[in-house]
Order: sequence, then C-alpha cells, then structure tokens
Amino acid sequence: MTQVALMRCKEYDFEVLKDVVARGMTAAGFDLSSLNGLRVALKPNLLMPSNPDKCIVTHPVFFQTVASIVKDYGGHPVLIENPNFFSLENTLKKAGYGPIVEELGIEVADPVPTRPLHWEHAKLYRTIDISAVYFEADVILSLVKFKTHSYSYITGAVKHWFGTIPGLKKSRMHMRVPDQMDFADYLLDLYGGLKYGLGDGRKIFHIVDGVRSMEGEGPGPTGSPRDWGVVIAGEDAIAVDWVAVKTAGLDADKAYTLVQGFKRDFGPNSPEDIQVLGESIQDLACRFTPPKNTVYGGVVWPLTSKTVKNWLVEKPAPNPEKCVLCYQCMKTCPAEAISKPREGKKTPDFDYRKCIRCFCCMEICPEAAIGLKKGALQWLFSFK
Repeated sequence: MTQVALMRCKEYDFEVLKDVVARGMTAAGFDLSSLNGLRVALKPNLLMPSNPDKCIVTHPVFFQTVASIVKDYGGHPVLIENPNFFSLENTLKKAGYGPIVEELGIEVADPVPTRPLHWEHAKLYRTIDISAVYFEADVILSLVKFKTHSYSYITGAVKHWFGTIPGLKKSRMHMRVPDQMDFADYLLDLYGGLKYGLGDGRKIFHIVDGVRSMEGEGPGPTGSPRDWGVVIAGEDAIAVDWVAVKTAGLDADKAYTLVQGFKRDFGPNSPEDIQVLGESIQDLACRFTPPKNTVYGGVVWPLTSKTVKNWLVEKPAPNPEKCVLCYQCMKTCPAEAISKPREGKKTPDFDYRKCIRCFCCMEICPEAAIGLKKGALQWLFSFK
C-alpha cells in the first residue's frame, strides 16, 4: 500500500504548522533523522511575483516551516525554483521569502544551467532537460501549492515537477505537447525521471500546502483563494494528488495525471492501493469550484481542425478594463499567437488560429486581465 498522510491545519502559525508537517512526514514514512548531513533541495511553487494571500505561491511560512525542520535535523536546505517569466530574485521578494531566506541562511541555487534527465521507461520523452542543481541534492522536498488549473484541471504533486524546467522552456513544451492527455503523460515521464533517473540514493518527497488553496480559473491571478485547512504528505505524487482531489471534492477523471498515472507501473495502480493516514477524507472533505468545463481535452474524436477548435473550445480573451499592456502574455506565448494591439485597440491581439489553448497567458498575467470566452457553438455540447 502507498501511504499518504492527511493532516488538519487551519492557519499559517509557524509552531502549529511545524508540528503538523513533521507529524505528517513521519506518518507517511519519512525518517527525519535521515536528513542529517544531507543537501536537501526545497522546491516551492513560485510561479510569479505574488502576495502569498492570493494563494498563487507556496506560502512563505510553509517554506519556513519545512526549512526549519530540515535544519533541526542537521540537513542543509537549498531553495530551487524556476519562475516562468519573472526573475527569481523579484519573485522571492514579492512572495515574502526574502527575510526567511536571509534569517535561516538558506542557499538559493542558480536554476538556469541544465542537465539531461534520462529515464528509459518513459512513454513519450526519455530525456528531459531540467535544472542541473537537482542532481546535486541528496533529497528533494517538493512543497506543493495545490490549485485548480484551467488547462490541466489541477496543479498538484505531479504537475509541480514542471517547475524543474527553466523559465520559458516550460511554455515551449506546451507547443510540443498540445494535447492534454499527452501532456499528462509528459508530466508523468518527468516525474518518473526524477524518481528513478537522478541516481541511486536520492529521495523525493511531497508536502502539500493546503492551508489556503485556490479554486476556479487557477493557477494564476484569475483563480480564487480558498480556505482549505489541510496538509498532505507522501512519497508518491500520484497518491498525494488523488488524496488532494478527493478531499477537495473534484473529479479525479478530469485530472489526466491521475487517469494516466494509474496506468503506469511506477505508482499505485488504483485508489485501492492508497492508504490514507491521519485524518479521513470524509472528515476534511469540501467542494472546490472547478475550472470551467472544456470539450478540448477529454473528447474521443480528434479536434485537429483549427476552425472546429475556434467554434467549440474556450479561448483566452483579454479584458480592456484590466489590461495595462505589459505584454507578458505575448512574451510567454509558446505559439507566438499574441501580438501588440492593432490601431484603436486597448489589448494585445490574439490570433486564435495559432492559439493552442494552453492558457499560459492567462496563468502569467499579473493583472488577471485574461479570462475565458466560450466557443460560439459550445452550447451544443451543453457545457456550462
């Protein structure tokens, strides 16, 4: 059985959270004493410079808690993260990490140099370039911020590893793998590579910051913060995500990393293989608002026609009342489908013939100025 600890924690109080996280890690089988003398990579979610109250980033107190536990047990914590477009220094400052990093003397690694990660049993990509500093760590602790996601339905323990890829290279992968099911398999290849391809003796472990989370049109500023009151810990990312999805009242069949993950041979094959320790899912269950439905990812017939896609699939649409023309959407778009405004327009121009519906623009917009607009004939499929 794959063990996952589900813990209750309703506030970002350092002492309370530290006790909960330590008990959760121990319950899920992590030997804290094994950290002594080891180089421990801490990988939070720092998508963009954002106030932690918006629930876009892993909360700084959550990071402080785990870093302190590592130091208490004799480990050397190293922060590693790859914001998509923004500088890591600015992101750390805006997210409230600066004073914590300075006070605890935490090393901040350079994530830019890359090194190929190879895993022979991958389905789509046997070799993926990731930040080279991960190869230097003895242990990697993944500090997940669980959120709903307009493209992948959730961003959880599996999707979190996408952040091991430097900067805008993440956006380019959406162009190479535009299909949602294939993208889930790509993420699972990446996770499998990290689990088995870093070398003998390296351990990865997941701790979910669910004290406050995000629902709706996440994972960026268009999502809505939500009190959740949970911490989840476990070695297996697929099992951790399943517990998170069920506790959040979301549909596991729409989380393709779970659908595909149960079919792979390196994790649980079904929910029956997962043992939940600590609190029960029923006691902490709630109902998150999911991202809006789409006909794009889960259909059994191919949507290869761009014309069909434009009529039947949601598209990102800029709001002229919020847009400040910072052009970060244009810079991050992997399909080069966004350009500067035409004469008389107040928002960037979107070429929906090129758009692959990855919603990176929506995810990265600091003003929450990009929303979803339904396809003109989407009502035919009764999607609300």
